[in-house]
Amino acid sequence: MKKSFLHKLLCLFFILCMCLVKQSYSQGKLKNKLKSSISIIDSSGLSLANGTYGNIINGQSFQQDALTSANGWQYITYYDAERHVCVGRRKLPSSKWEIVRLTDYRFSKNKSQQNDAHNTISIGLCEKDGTIHLSFDQHGGGLNYRVSKTGILGHPEKVQWESTLFTPVINYLEKGKPILAISYPAFISTPQGNLLFVFRNGYSGNGDCILVSYDGSKSKWYNSRTFISGKGIYVDPQAGASKARNAYLNNICFDRVGRLHISWTWREIVASVGNRDICYAYSTDNGDSWLDQKNVRITAPTSAATTESIDTQTPNILVRRLDRGWGMINQQSQVIDHNLTPHIVMSHRKKEGLPGWSKMDDALYFHYYKTGDNWIAQQIPFIGNRPKLLADKNNNLYLIFIRKGNFDFINQGAPLVIVKAKSKNNWADWTSVYESKEHYFNEVQLDVKRWTADNVLSIMGQALPINIGAASAIKVIDIKL
Repeated sequence: MKKSFLHKLLCLFFILCMCLVKQSYSQGKLKNKLKSSISIIDSSGLSLANGTYGNIINGQSFQQDALTSANGWQYITYYDAERHVCVGRRKLPSSKWEIVRLTDYRFSKNKSQQNDAHNTISIGLCEKDGTIHLSFDQHGGGLNYRVSKTGILGHPEKVQWESTLFTPVINYLEKGKPILAISYPAFISTPQGNLLFVFRNGYSGNGDCILVSYDGSKSKWYNSRTFISGKGIYVDPQAGASKARNAYLNNICFDRVGRLHISWTWREIVASVGNRDICYAYSTDNGDSWLDQKNVRITAPTSAATTESIDTQTPNILVRRLDRGWGMINQQSQVIDHNLTPHIVMSHRKKEGLPGWSKMDDALYFHYYKTGDNWIAQQIPFIGNRPKLLADKNNNLYLIFIRKGNFDFINQGAPLVIVKAKSKNNWADWTSVYESKEHYFNEVQLDVKRWTADNVLSIMGQALPINIGAASAIKVIDIKL
Protein backbone atom coordinates (compact mmCIF):
# COMPACT_ATOMS: atom_id res chain seq x y z
CA MET A 1 0.00 0.00 0.00
CA LYS A 2 2.77 2.39 1.02
CA LYS A 3 4.84 1.38 -2.02
CA SER A 4 1.85 1.96 -4.30
CA PHE A 5 1.22 5.40 -2.81
CA LEU A 6 4.92 6.30 -3.07
CA HIS A 7 4.99 5.10 -6.66
CA LYS A 8 1.99 7.30 -7.56
CA LEU A 9 3.57 10.27 -5.80
CA LEU A 10 6.81 9.84 -7.74
CA CYS A 11 4.86 9.57 -11.01
CA LEU A 12 2.97 12.79 -10.27
CA PHE A 13 6.23 14.54 -9.40
CA PHE A 14 7.81 13.33 -12.66
CA ILE A 15 4.84 14.54 -14.72
CA LEU A 16 4.90 17.94 -13.00
CA CYS A 17 8.63 18.32 -13.67
CA MET A 18 8.15 17.41 -17.33
CA CYS A 19 5.37 20.00 -17.65
CA LEU A 20 7.55 22.69 -16.11
CA VAL A 21 10.46 21.79 -18.38
CA LYS A 22 8.17 21.81 -21.41
CA GLN A 23 6.69 25.18 -20.43
CA SER A 24 10.14 26.64 -19.82
CA TYR A 25 11.36 25.31 -23.17
CA SER A 26 8.27 26.65 -24.93
CA GLN A 27 8.70 30.13 -23.44
CA GLY A 28 12.41 30.13 -24.24
CA LYS A 29 11.67 29.04 -27.79
CA LEU A 30 9.20 31.92 -28.18
CA LYS A 31 11.69 34.45 -26.87
CA ASN A 32 14.41 33.12 -29.18
CA LYS A 33 12.15 33.70 -32.16
CA LEU A 34 12.30 37.44 -31.55
CA LYS A 35 15.87 38.67 -31.53
CA SER A 36 16.07 42.20 -30.17
CA SER A 37 18.71 44.82 -29.47
CA ILE A 38 18.58 48.32 -28.00
CA SER A 39 20.61 51.39 -28.90
CA ILE A 40 20.62 54.59 -26.84
CA ILE A 41 20.41 57.70 -29.01
CA ASP A 42 20.42 60.31 -26.23
CA SER A 43 20.46 59.88 -22.46
CA SER A 44 18.61 63.20 -21.96
CA GLY A 45 15.37 63.30 -23.92
CA LEU A 46 12.76 65.89 -22.95
CA SER A 47 9.67 65.02 -20.92
CA LEU A 48 7.10 67.51 -19.60
CA ALA A 49 6.48 68.11 -15.90
CA ASN A 50 3.23 70.06 -16.23
CA GLY A 51 2.32 69.25 -19.79
CA THR A 52 -0.92 70.16 -21.48
CA TYR A 53 -2.27 66.85 -22.85
CA GLY A 54 0.32 64.81 -20.96
CA ASN A 55 4.01 64.44 -20.28
CA ILE A 56 5.04 62.84 -23.59
CA ILE A 57 6.57 65.05 -26.29
CA ASN A 58 8.81 62.45 -28.00
CA GLY A 59 6.60 59.75 -29.46
CA GLN A 60 2.92 60.52 -30.04
CA SER A 61 0.64 58.47 -32.28
CA PHE A 62 0.05 61.34 -34.70
CA GLN A 63 3.75 61.90 -35.47
CA GLN A 64 4.49 60.83 -39.03
CA ASP A 65 7.27 60.17 -38.68
CA ALA A 66 9.76 60.36 -35.82
CA LEU A 67 11.80 57.38 -37.06
CA THR A 68 12.39 56.47 -40.71
CA SER A 69 15.08 55.30 -43.15
CA ALA A 70 16.41 55.57 -46.69
CA ASN A 71 19.26 53.96 -48.63
CA GLY A 72 20.48 51.86 -45.72
CA TRP A 73 20.57 54.73 -43.21
CA GLN A 74 18.13 55.44 -40.40
CA TYR A 75 17.00 58.88 -39.16
CA ILE A 76 15.33 59.95 -35.92
CA THR A 77 14.07 63.25 -34.51
CA TYR A 78 13.25 64.31 -30.94
CA TYR A 79 13.58 67.13 -28.40
CA ASP A 80 16.47 66.93 -25.97
CA ALA A 81 16.31 68.12 -22.35
CA GLU A 82 17.46 71.59 -23.47
CA ARG A 83 14.32 71.75 -25.68
CA HIS A 84 16.29 71.73 -28.93
CA VAL A 85 15.19 69.89 -32.07
CA CYS A 86 17.62 67.01 -32.61
CA VAL A 87 18.12 64.89 -35.73
CA GLY A 88 20.06 61.65 -35.51
CA ARG A 89 21.28 59.19 -38.11
CA ARG A 90 23.08 55.86 -38.26
CA LYS A 91 24.14 53.40 -40.91
CA LEU A 92 22.06 50.26 -40.64
CA PRO A 93 21.99 47.78 -39.15
CA SER A 94 23.86 48.88 -36.02
CA SER A 95 26.40 51.67 -36.51
CA LYS A 96 26.87 54.43 -33.95
CA TRP A 97 24.30 57.24 -33.94
CA GLU A 98 25.36 60.75 -34.98
CA ILE A 99 23.32 63.64 -33.55
CA VAL A 100 22.74 67.19 -34.82
CA ARG A 101 21.30 69.64 -32.28
CA LEU A 102 19.60 72.65 -33.86
CA THR A 103 20.36 75.07 -31.05
CA ASP A 104 19.08 78.20 -32.83
CA TYR A 105 15.49 77.24 -31.88
CA ARG A 106 14.07 76.24 -28.50
CA PHE A 107 10.69 74.59 -27.87
CA SER A 108 8.48 76.59 -27.56
CA LYS A 109 8.79 80.13 -28.88
CA ASN A 110 5.03 80.41 -28.22
CA LYS A 111 5.08 80.69 -24.41
CA SER A 112 1.43 79.66 -24.10
CA GLN A 113 2.40 76.30 -25.65
CA GLN A 114 5.74 75.70 -23.93
CA ASN A 115 4.41 72.52 -22.31
CA ASP A 116 1.95 71.44 -25.01
CA ALA A 117 2.52 67.73 -25.60
CA HIS A 118 1.00 67.99 -29.09
CA ASN A 119 3.85 70.20 -30.36
CA THR A 120 5.81 67.20 -31.61
CA ILE A 121 8.37 66.91 -34.42
CA SER A 122 7.81 65.12 -37.74
CA ILE A 123 10.54 64.17 -40.20
CA GLY A 124 10.15 63.47 -43.92
CA LEU A 125 12.63 62.11 -46.47
CA CYS A 126 12.52 62.92 -50.19
CA GLU A 127 14.67 60.35 -51.96
CA LYS A 128 14.45 62.07 -55.35
CA ASP A 129 16.50 65.11 -54.29
CA GLY A 130 17.95 63.67 -51.07
CA THR A 131 16.42 66.24 -48.71
CA ILE A 132 15.37 65.92 -45.06
CA HIS A 133 12.30 67.90 -43.97
CA LEU A 134 11.28 68.88 -40.42
CA SER A 135 8.04 70.35 -39.03
CA PHE A 136 7.84 71.01 -35.30
CA ASP A 137 6.43 72.91 -32.30
CA GLN A 138 2.95 73.76 -33.55
CA HIS A 139 -0.53 73.02 -32.23
CA GLY A 140 -2.84 75.57 -33.81
CA GLY A 141 -0.01 78.07 -34.28
CA GLY A 142 2.11 79.04 -37.27
CA LEU A 143 4.26 76.59 -39.24
CA ASN A 144 7.83 75.90 -38.10
CA TYR A 145 9.64 74.27 -41.02
CA ARG A 146 13.19 73.69 -42.09
CA VAL A 147 14.76 71.57 -44.80
CA SER A 148 18.24 70.22 -45.45
CA LYS A 149 20.47 70.77 -48.44
CA THR A 150 19.88 68.44 -51.38
CA GLY A 151 21.81 65.20 -51.82
CA ILE A 152 21.99 64.29 -48.12
CA LEU A 153 20.23 60.94 -48.53
CA GLY A 154 21.91 59.77 -51.73
CA HIS A 155 25.48 59.54 -50.41
CA PRO A 156 25.22 59.93 -46.63
CA GLU A 157 28.69 58.56 -45.95
CA LYS A 158 30.13 61.58 -47.80
CA VAL A 159 28.10 64.10 -45.76
CA GLN A 160 29.48 65.73 -42.62
CA TRP A 161 26.57 65.54 -40.16
CA GLU A 162 26.21 69.08 -38.80
CA SER A 163 23.60 71.77 -38.17
CA THR A 164 24.65 73.85 -41.18
CA LEU A 165 22.96 71.26 -43.41
CA PHE A 166 19.57 72.74 -42.44
CA THR A 167 17.94 76.05 -43.39
CA PRO A 168 16.70 78.55 -40.80
CA VAL A 169 13.12 78.15 -39.55
CA ILE A 170 10.45 79.47 -41.94
CA ASN A 171 6.62 79.60 -41.76
CA TYR A 172 5.74 78.64 -45.35
CA LEU A 173 6.14 75.86 -47.90
CA GLU A 174 5.07 77.82 -50.98
CA LYS A 175 6.57 81.31 -51.11
CA GLY A 176 4.12 84.04 -50.19
CA LYS A 177 1.73 81.59 -48.51
CA PRO A 178 2.45 81.49 -44.76
CA ILE A 179 0.69 78.73 -42.83
CA LEU A 180 -0.82 80.31 -39.73
CA ALA A 181 -2.82 77.58 -37.94
CA ILE A 182 -1.24 74.14 -38.27
CA SER A 183 -1.54 70.98 -36.15
CA TYR A 184 -0.43 67.36 -36.56
CA PRO A 185 2.02 67.65 -39.49
CA ALA A 186 2.75 64.42 -41.36
CA PHE A 187 5.24 63.68 -44.15
CA ILE A 188 4.48 60.78 -46.50
CA SER A 189 7.05 59.55 -49.04
CA THR A 190 5.47 58.75 -52.41
CA PRO A 191 6.28 55.71 -54.59
CA GLN A 192 7.78 58.14 -57.14
CA GLY A 193 10.38 59.34 -54.62
CA ASN A 194 8.63 62.64 -53.88
CA LEU A 195 6.93 63.81 -50.69
CA LEU A 196 3.49 64.77 -49.39
CA PHE A 197 2.77 67.02 -46.40
CA VAL A 198 -0.52 66.70 -44.52
CA PHE A 199 -1.78 68.85 -41.65
CA ARG A 200 -4.89 70.23 -40.00
CA ASN A 201 -5.57 73.87 -40.82
CA GLY A 202 -7.66 75.37 -38.04
CA TYR A 203 -8.56 73.98 -34.66
CA SER A 204 -10.23 71.08 -32.86
CA GLY A 205 -13.88 70.97 -33.94
CA ASN A 206 -13.32 73.46 -36.76
CA GLY A 207 -10.60 72.62 -39.25
CA ASP A 208 -9.76 71.25 -42.69
CA CYS A 209 -7.23 68.59 -43.69
CA ILE A 210 -4.68 70.07 -46.11
CA LEU A 211 -2.33 68.23 -48.46
CA VAL A 212 0.71 69.78 -50.18
CA SER A 213 2.94 68.07 -52.78
CA TYR A 214 6.74 68.27 -53.05
CA ASP A 215 8.43 67.74 -56.43
CA GLY A 216 11.93 66.41 -55.80
CA SER A 217 13.03 67.12 -59.37
CA LYS A 218 12.50 70.83 -58.69
CA SER A 219 12.94 70.78 -54.88
CA LYS A 220 9.71 72.73 -54.64
CA TRP A 221 6.38 72.54 -52.78
CA TYR A 222 3.20 73.09 -54.83
CA ASN A 223 -0.54 72.42 -55.07
CA SER A 224 -1.79 73.04 -51.54
CA ARG A 225 -5.38 71.75 -51.37
CA THR A 226 -8.11 70.82 -48.91
CA PHE A 227 -8.95 67.12 -49.10
CA ILE A 228 -11.24 66.81 -46.05
CA SER A 229 -13.44 69.80 -45.25
CA GLY A 230 -14.84 70.58 -41.82
CA LYS A 231 -18.01 72.13 -43.30
CA GLY A 232 -21.51 70.65 -43.52
CA ILE A 233 -24.39 69.87 -41.19
CA TYR A 234 -24.45 67.01 -38.69
CA VAL A 235 -26.89 66.50 -35.81
CA ASP A 236 -25.30 65.11 -32.65
CA PRO A 237 -27.79 63.00 -30.62
CA GLN A 238 -27.01 64.93 -27.43
CA ALA A 239 -25.55 68.29 -28.52
CA GLY A 240 -27.78 69.05 -31.51
CA ALA A 241 -26.95 70.59 -34.89
CA SER A 242 -23.29 71.16 -35.72
CA LYS A 243 -22.04 73.26 -38.63
CA ALA A 244 -18.30 72.61 -38.21
CA ARG A 245 -15.91 69.80 -37.25
CA ASN A 246 -12.47 68.40 -37.98
CA ALA A 247 -11.22 65.00 -39.08
CA TYR A 248 -8.66 63.23 -36.90
CA LEU A 249 -6.60 61.09 -39.26
CA ASN A 250 -4.98 57.77 -38.53
CA ASN A 251 -1.52 57.27 -40.01
CA ILE A 252 -1.63 57.73 -43.79
CA CYS A 253 -0.08 55.05 -45.99
CA PHE A 254 0.48 53.81 -49.53
CA ASP A 255 -0.19 50.21 -50.54
CA ARG A 256 2.19 48.12 -52.66
CA VAL A 257 0.57 49.25 -55.95
CA GLY A 258 0.81 52.96 -55.14
CA ARG A 259 -2.65 53.82 -53.84
CA LEU A 260 -2.90 56.27 -50.93
CA HIS A 261 -5.25 55.34 -48.06
CA ILE A 262 -6.81 57.47 -45.32
CA SER A 263 -9.08 56.68 -42.38
CA TRP A 264 -10.36 59.03 -39.71
CA THR A 265 -12.90 60.02 -37.05
CA TRP A 266 -14.89 63.26 -36.72
CA ARG A 267 -15.02 65.74 -33.83
CA GLU A 268 -17.90 68.22 -33.81
CA ILE A 269 -17.65 71.86 -32.74
CA VAL A 270 -20.75 71.44 -30.56
CA ALA A 271 -19.41 68.28 -28.91
CA SER A 272 -15.74 68.64 -28.04
CA VAL A 273 -15.76 65.71 -25.62
CA GLY A 274 -15.62 62.65 -27.83
CA ASN A 275 -15.30 61.50 -31.43
CA ARG A 276 -17.79 59.85 -33.74
CA ASP A 277 -17.72 57.41 -36.67
CA ILE A 278 -14.88 55.65 -38.49
CA CYS A 279 -14.46 56.67 -42.15
CA TYR A 280 -12.26 55.57 -45.05
CA ALA A 281 -11.28 56.64 -48.59
CA TYR A 282 -8.38 56.11 -50.98
CA SER A 283 -6.62 57.83 -53.87
CA THR A 284 -4.92 56.57 -57.04
CA ASP A 285 -3.20 59.89 -57.86
CA ASN A 286 -1.31 60.89 -54.70
CA GLY A 287 -4.29 62.65 -53.18
CA ASP A 288 -5.42 64.82 -56.09
CA SER A 289 -8.75 62.99 -56.08
CA TRP A 290 -10.39 60.37 -53.89
CA LEU A 291 -12.52 57.25 -54.26
CA ASP A 292 -15.13 55.88 -51.88
CA GLN A 293 -15.60 52.29 -50.73
CA LYS A 294 -17.49 51.47 -53.93
CA ASN A 295 -14.56 52.75 -56.03
CA VAL A 296 -16.54 55.81 -57.14
CA ARG A 297 -14.67 59.10 -57.51
CA ILE A 298 -15.81 61.48 -54.77
CA THR A 299 -13.66 64.51 -55.53
CA ALA A 300 -12.62 65.91 -58.87
CA PRO A 301 -8.86 66.21 -59.54
CA THR A 302 -7.44 69.50 -58.28
CA SER A 303 -6.58 70.51 -61.83
CA ALA A 304 -10.26 70.41 -62.80
CA ALA A 305 -12.38 73.53 -63.13
CA THR A 306 -14.27 72.71 -59.94
CA THR A 307 -12.96 70.80 -56.96
CA GLU A 308 -14.87 69.28 -54.08
CA SER A 309 -13.31 67.85 -50.95
CA ILE A 310 -14.57 65.04 -48.73
CA ASP A 311 -16.94 66.20 -46.00
CA THR A 312 -19.41 64.79 -43.47
CA GLN A 313 -22.12 64.38 -46.12
CA THR A 314 -19.96 62.45 -48.60
CA PRO A 315 -21.64 59.06 -49.26
CA ASN A 316 -20.02 55.63 -48.99
CA ILE A 317 -17.13 56.57 -46.70
CA LEU A 318 -18.48 55.09 -43.45
CA VAL A 319 -16.72 52.08 -41.91
CA ARG A 320 -18.84 52.03 -38.76
CA ARG A 321 -21.22 54.50 -37.16
CA LEU A 322 -20.15 55.13 -33.58
CA ASP A 323 -21.67 57.98 -31.59
CA ARG A 324 -19.68 59.69 -28.85
CA GLY A 325 -21.07 57.23 -26.32
CA TRP A 326 -18.63 54.63 -27.62
CA GLY A 327 -15.73 56.66 -26.18
CA MET A 328 -13.54 56.19 -29.26
CA ILE A 329 -9.97 57.51 -29.09
CA ASN A 330 -8.78 59.46 -32.14
CA GLN A 331 -5.56 59.20 -34.19
CA GLN A 332 -4.85 55.48 -34.11
CA SER A 333 -3.64 53.11 -36.85
CA GLN A 334 -4.23 51.53 -40.24
CA VAL A 335 -2.34 49.32 -42.68
CA ILE A 336 -2.94 47.83 -46.14
CA ASP A 337 -1.84 44.21 -46.44
CA HIS A 338 -0.18 42.46 -49.39
CA ASN A 339 -3.60 41.46 -50.76
CA LEU A 340 -4.60 45.17 -50.71
CA THR A 341 -7.05 44.68 -47.84
CA PRO A 342 -7.41 47.78 -45.63
CA HIS A 343 -7.15 47.17 -41.88
CA ILE A 344 -7.95 49.73 -39.16
CA VAL A 345 -7.46 49.37 -35.40
CA MET A 346 -9.30 51.71 -33.02
CA SER A 347 -9.82 51.52 -29.26
CA HIS A 348 -13.31 52.20 -27.95
CA ARG A 349 -15.84 50.86 -25.48
CA LYS A 350 -17.21 47.35 -25.73
CA LYS A 351 -20.72 48.78 -25.48
CA GLU A 352 -22.19 52.25 -25.80
CA GLY A 353 -22.31 54.51 -22.74
CA LEU A 354 -22.44 58.22 -21.99
CA PRO A 355 -20.60 60.67 -24.29
CA GLY A 356 -16.94 61.00 -23.36
CA TRP A 357 -13.73 59.00 -23.43
CA SER A 358 -13.36 55.29 -22.83
CA LYS A 359 -11.31 53.94 -19.93
CA MET A 360 -9.07 50.90 -19.77
CA ASP A 361 -11.63 48.85 -17.85
CA ASP A 362 -14.41 49.29 -20.42
CA ALA A 363 -12.45 49.41 -23.71
CA LEU A 364 -10.58 47.12 -26.09
CA TYR A 365 -8.79 47.45 -29.40
CA PHE A 366 -11.16 46.71 -32.30
CA HIS A 367 -9.93 45.47 -35.67
CA TYR A 368 -11.89 46.50 -38.78
CA TYR A 369 -11.05 45.04 -42.18
CA LYS A 370 -12.69 45.39 -45.57
CA THR A 371 -14.03 42.48 -47.57
CA GLY A 372 -15.94 43.40 -50.72
CA ASP A 373 -18.26 46.30 -49.87
CA ASN A 374 -18.42 45.37 -46.19
CA TRP A 375 -16.29 45.88 -43.10
CA ILE A 376 -15.80 43.10 -40.56
CA ALA A 377 -15.33 44.08 -36.89
CA GLN A 378 -13.35 41.99 -34.40
CA GLN A 379 -12.49 42.51 -30.75
CA ILE A 380 -8.80 42.22 -29.92
CA PRO A 381 -8.34 40.93 -26.35
CA PHE A 382 -5.69 43.54 -25.51
CA ILE A 383 -5.62 47.22 -24.61
CA GLY A 384 -2.90 49.83 -24.20
CA ASN A 385 -2.11 53.28 -25.50
CA ARG A 386 -2.57 54.30 -29.13
CA PRO A 387 -1.02 51.50 -31.21
CA LYS A 388 0.67 50.95 -34.55
CA LEU A 389 -0.46 48.25 -36.99
CA LEU A 390 1.75 46.41 -39.50
CA ALA A 391 1.30 43.57 -41.99
CA ASP A 392 3.92 41.12 -43.26
CA LYS A 393 4.19 39.66 -46.75
CA ASN A 394 1.95 36.75 -45.70
CA ASN A 395 -0.77 39.20 -44.57
CA ASN A 396 -0.28 38.42 -40.89
CA LEU A 397 -0.91 41.44 -38.68
CA TYR A 398 1.18 42.85 -35.84
CA LEU A 399 -0.15 45.36 -33.32
CA ILE A 400 2.54 47.22 -31.40
CA PHE A 401 1.75 49.29 -28.31
CA ILE A 402 2.82 50.30 -24.82
CA ARG A 403 0.65 48.44 -22.33
CA LYS A 404 -0.57 50.80 -19.64
CA GLY A 405 -3.11 50.70 -16.86
CA ASN A 406 -5.17 53.77 -17.77
CA PHE A 407 -5.79 56.46 -20.37
CA ASP A 408 -4.63 59.28 -18.08
CA PHE A 409 -2.53 61.97 -19.73
CA ILE A 410 0.28 61.39 -17.22
CA ASN A 411 1.79 58.13 -18.43
CA GLN A 412 3.45 56.07 -15.72
CA GLY A 413 5.22 53.75 -18.13
CA ALA A 414 4.68 50.13 -19.15
CA PRO A 415 6.25 47.36 -21.25
CA LEU A 416 6.38 47.43 -25.04
CA VAL A 417 4.07 44.71 -26.37
CA ILE A 418 3.64 43.06 -29.78
CA VAL A 419 0.62 40.89 -30.55
CA LYS A 420 0.10 38.92 -33.76
CA ALA A 421 -2.89 37.63 -35.73
CA LYS A 422 -2.60 35.15 -38.61
CA SER A 423 -4.21 35.73 -41.98
CA LYS A 424 -5.05 32.02 -42.37
CA ASN A 425 -7.28 32.31 -39.29
CA ASN A 426 -8.95 35.51 -40.53
CA TRP A 427 -7.04 37.50 -37.87
CA ALA A 428 -9.14 35.98 -35.08
CA ASP A 429 -6.21 34.58 -33.06
CA TRP A 430 -4.44 37.59 -31.54
CA THR A 431 -1.55 36.32 -29.43
CA SER A 432 1.24 38.08 -27.55
CA VAL A 433 4.64 37.38 -29.15
CA TYR A 434 6.81 39.97 -27.39
CA GLU A 435 6.87 41.93 -24.16
CA SER A 436 9.83 44.06 -23.11
CA LYS A 437 11.45 43.97 -19.69
CA GLU A 438 12.03 47.72 -19.91
CA HIS A 439 9.23 50.23 -19.34
CA TYR A 440 8.56 53.04 -21.81
CA PHE A 441 6.15 55.93 -21.54
CA ASN A 442 5.72 57.22 -25.09
CA GLU A 443 3.36 56.05 -27.83
CA VAL A 444 4.96 53.78 -30.38
CA GLN A 445 6.88 55.20 -33.34
CA LEU A 446 7.99 52.71 -36.02
CA ASP A 447 10.35 52.78 -38.98
CA VAL A 448 7.86 51.43 -41.51
CA LYS A 449 10.37 51.67 -44.37
CA ARG A 450 12.84 49.39 -42.62
CA TRP A 451 10.07 46.94 -41.82
CA THR A 452 9.08 46.80 -45.48
CA ALA A 453 12.67 46.44 -46.71
CA ASP A 454 14.26 44.18 -44.07
CA ASN A 455 11.48 42.64 -41.95
CA VAL A 456 13.04 44.34 -38.92
CA LEU A 457 10.95 46.34 -36.46
CA SER A 458 12.76 49.50 -35.35
CA ILE A 459 10.78 51.11 -32.54
CA MET A 460 11.46 54.47 -30.89
CA GLY A 461 11.03 54.36 -27.13
CA GLN A 462 11.67 56.80 -24.32
CA ALA A 463 12.64 55.37 -20.95
CA LEU A 464 10.41 56.10 -17.99
CA PRO A 465 11.80 59.21 -16.18
CA ILE A 466 12.82 58.90 -12.54
CA ASN A 467 10.43 61.77 -11.78
CA ILE A 468 7.67 63.33 -13.90
CA GLY A 469 9.33 65.96 -16.07
CA ALA A 470 12.87 64.62 -15.65
CA ALA A 471 15.02 63.87 -18.68
CA SER A 472 15.23 60.24 -19.79
CA ALA A 473 16.89 58.17 -22.50
CA ILE A 474 15.69 58.06 -26.11
CA LYS A 475 16.18 54.54 -27.47
CA VAL A 476 15.62 52.47 -30.59
CA ILE A 477 14.58 48.86 -30.07
CA ASP A 478 15.31 46.58 -33.05
CA ILE A 479 13.33 43.34 -33.23
CA LYS A 480 13.77 40.74 -35.96
CA LEU A 481 10.52 38.97 -36.80
